[in-house]
Amino acid sequence: MSRTGRQDSRRSGIMASYCWFWKPRRRTKTPWANNRIPRQLISFYDMLSLLVRSDVRVVIIQGIGGSGKTWAAKAAYRVARTSNLFDEYIWVSLSINCSVRKCLNKIAASLSCKIRDNLSVERTRTFIKECLTPRKFLLVFDNAYFTEESILEYLGVPDPEQQRLGSKIIMTTRTGRAVSTISPNIVITPEPLTYEESYDLLREKIGKDISFAHDLISYFYGIPLNIIILAGAVCDAPTEESFSELVASAHAALETQTSIFSTLQCMVKFGYHQLPSDNVRQCLLYCLIFPDDQGISVKELIWYWIMDGLLQEAIGFDEANHIGKEILDVLIKHGMVYLDGNDHVHMHDVIRETVSRIGKDMGYKEQHYSCNPIIKLEHFLNHSNIVSLMDTEMECLRGSPRYLSTTSLLLRGNYLLRTISEEFFSQMTGTLEILDMSFTRLEVLPPSISYLIRLRMLLLIGCDRLEEIRHIAPLARLEVLDASGCRSLKSVESGSFDHMVFLKVLDLSATSITFLTSIPVSMELRHINLQGCPFLGSEPPYGVSKGGAVRKLNLGIIEDLAAWMGMLWLPCGLNFHLSDKFGMKVSLDANRDSSAYVYASDAYFFNCLEKDSPLWYNCLQRFQIVISPLMDNETMDTNDQVNSIVQNSYFRTEHFTHSIDPMRMRYLEINGTVGVPSDLDGILYHAEMILLKRLAMTTQFSDLNIRSMQAVRELWVENCDHLESLLSADEVKALSMVGNLHNLWISNMEKLSSFCKGVEEVTSFSCLKHLLFDSCPNLLYLFPLALRLPNLETLHIRFCDVLERVFDSSVLGEDALPRLQLLQLWELPELTSVCGGVLPSLKNLKVRGCSKLQKIPVGVNENSPFVTTTGEQLWWDSLQWDDETIKRWLLFRNWGPLLPHLATEG
Repeated sequence: MSRTGRQDSRRSGIMASYCWFWKPRRRTKTPWANNRIPRQLISFYDMLSLLVRSDVRVVIIQGIGGSGKTWAAKAAYRVARTSNLFDEYIWVSLSINCSVRKCLNKIAASLSCKIRDNLSVERTRTFIKECLTPRKFLLVFDNAYFTEESILEYLGVPDPEQQRLGSKIIMTTRTGRAVSTISPNIVITPEPLTYEESYDLLREKIGKDISFAHDLISYFYGIPLNIIILAGAVCDAPTEESFSELVASAHAALETQTSIFSTLQCMVKFGYHQLPSDNVRQCLLYCLIFPDDQGISVKELIWYWIMDGLLQEAIGFDEANHIGKEILDVLIKHGMVYLDGNDHVHMHDVIRETVSRIGKDMGYKEQHYSCNPIIKLEHFLNHSNIVSLMDTEMECLRGSPRYLSTTSLLLRGNYLLRTISEEFFSQMTGTLEILDMSFTRLEVLPPSISYLIRLRMLLLIGCDRLEEIRHIAPLARLEVLDASGCRSLKSVESGSFDHMVFLKVLDLSATSITFLTSIPVSMELRHINLQGCPFLGSEPPYGVSKGGAVRKLNLGIIEDLAAWMGMLWLPCGLNFHLSDKFGMKVSLDANRDSSAYVYASDAYFFNCLEKDSPLWYNCLQRFQIVISPLMDNETMDTNDQVNSIVQNSYFRTEHFTHSIDPMRMRYLEINGTVGVPSDLDGILYHAEMILLKRLAMTTQFSDLNIRSMQAVRELWVENCDHLESLLSADEVKALSMVGNLHNLWISNMEKLSSFCKGVEEVTSFSCLKHLLFDSCPNLLYLFPLALRLPNLETLHIRFCDVLERVFDSSVLGEDALPRLQLLQLWELPELTSVCGGVLPSLKNLKVRGCSKLQKIPVGVNENSPFVTTTGEQLWWDSLQWDDETIKRWLLFRNWGPLLPHLATEG
């Protein structure tokens, strides 16, 4: 693994660096099911090393639900992608209901193989084989229930042992039968957490002392999912008394359980009943109607909740959307669902299996994929409010069935569905409110769709073959129309929106429409998305006016931004697409709280945006601006970009302040430009968080006008390979005078040799509170002798290979760092000194990989009567002390397993 790969793996897997797994020794010729093989303990990093071991081609992670299988596979998958170890990456989510044919199609879809109508299994298999045979690939089968022998051959996947390009297959499974369908080199079983690890994870998740819950931990069997659910159930207890009562109730429920699985089920039921309201529980049960091997889009799930009346207490659509996001946050906090990196919700299979019994009593019937879809349709028409026929292999819908009670018909994901008879919807006039035909192969909408006069939501997402939307003009009650990703869609029938006075969301992004029929000025319309429409003209659609109610307007390519800058009525949350030749997409949920997203391939577009422009106060009160040229083969997914900002920001970590709400911030990113663009004073003046990444500047930072940063509170500087010096003494004084910069992140700076240059007189960097240096291999020391950091509270220094000292000369910690509370020193093999004297406010010292650091600047005073020190035992034993009695006041903890916080994924 490359040096960069090691650094990235340190970051992406840092919370699981010491998750332990059992592995059998090398396989023998004895059949797997009858082979009792001795096992040995390996660490998470050892597991990651399997990615580069030539003798290991197929890895199986087998264990009970909730033990961390999916989490471990995802961590390895992320490290492999970050380190660029393979040519092709395929992640296939499976379930007990997922057929082998469906698995075949999932692989083909991830490889962008064109699956044609009536394509045979053999032809699909051939496509996959032709695509993968010449490529080095990593394929993950998650939650597999295979029973077929020679499954790889059936799926068209080359056997990595025979391919000999270094390809890898990872499979997670709960069954031993699935193990026997593939020939693994190694089988890993997640080892249950120890009592101490379980206690630490529970205490961290709850965020308070749980000493009186010691007895309860023994019932968890070391399964992380048990701990996550209990923590979610009790973490919001309003009083200590209610907290104790919840713990006692959990104790009473668990003490009668006699097996791991029954304990898991009991814990899930306990967590379900501790959800704060019936409404939240109903929102969870609603997730059961979606296939268990796919994520559910956050945006669409909340729409479903709204349209099906689960958020009735909301006054309007926007408030309901906000309440829906709050409910989703509660479900995530309670461990009932989790999010992936693409804004999709997943429910753990153990949780699904348990709450599905409750859901059946509430009318949420899961779909059985083995049933004939036509028979199921006729059977459920008059017995269910929600009819879910997602991801079946139906090819057409005929006749005109009568719906007496059904309000929702979900046909999503039927990739073979090409035809719906013209009269199919003719008898559904009085009931149907939600119709989802997304990801089907429909070419036209049937005329009978005009009979659905009570329809509130129509989803046609990803219908690649749909060329025109017609027959929807009578749908006067429609509130949401989403046809995003319909690449062949060229037009919407004229007059379609004339009577849609309730329409709130119109999404035609990533389509081929050339013009948009007139939109009446309506006080209901809130969100219009026209991003990624290359053939749409630059004029805004008629009806989007100053008197309208549009809150978010996502537009296509704008040729002349200067003309728009003179329009003072633009709505908050406006999304500009300023690249002149590259496509991109922006989801409606990317920019919450009316935060405007602006992407530009060149800084030229911002030259006219002065710092006193009225747009800062009406259109750009909250913004995320990215200036980044793209290569010819790149597109930019802004949804991933925004998620990355939020997840990686210091504002989301425990050691940094929450002075800015990351969802309401003013964010500027300059990425991959040649130097720092000039004439950006207006943006720099207003930006609160700034990221400078991969800038091809010369040796110093003077290209950027630091004095313009009047509002910046957090500054990141990353991957600027030629930068040798970061700040000058004058720039430190200017930043301190304004006093807003609290957080500073410096990362992956290959040539950086000086943090602050030219400091000869005592200079105070008084505003800085949190500072991190990461992967700066050319730094010999950090700070000059004359630099003072009087308000610095946290200092993290990681992976600086030649760093010898924190200060260039001896300086007393009392003078230089009087308020430092947390000091983290990781992988600094040459470090010998931090400072002289003591750090009077130090409360937490974390040291790892600093073998030459013989003395630590800790003491005992009224500010820090105890200092928690975490490090390796060998390093601790070799420390030198001027006063041995100080050790009595240091709480030393040896580095132990860092727990799998995301273990609820598998």
